[in-house]
Amino acid sequence: MGLRDALGIGRKGEGAVDAPARPASAAGPGPAHGAHGGVSWAPRIEAGACRGCGTCLDECPTGVFAMGRHDKGARVARPQDCRDTCDKCATHCPEEGISFPGRKP
Repeated sequence: MGLRDALGIGRKGEGAVDAPARPASAAGPGPAHGAHGGVSWAPRIEAGACRGCGTCLDECPTGVFAMGRHDKGARVARPQDCRDTCDKCATHCPEEGISFPGRKP
């Protein structure tokens, strides 16, 4: 077994080995919901509202948000992990720039 095999990467000319699947988040009760998780809503960051403070990343218990590489603002990276009973990101956003269109109260 070579170093590439031990690290789980493909050899030249072969496709790389897929990374193991990320386990479902265990934070918070109930199933995860979002645009790709069986319901029609997902959190939305209003255009121009994000100043890149990272509060949503800090407050989200399921890791829905990520910081963008090019614009240095937050983005919704994993909408399927958003929970319908949580609104910590929107509550703590200093710019009040996060909404949940389509989510029923």
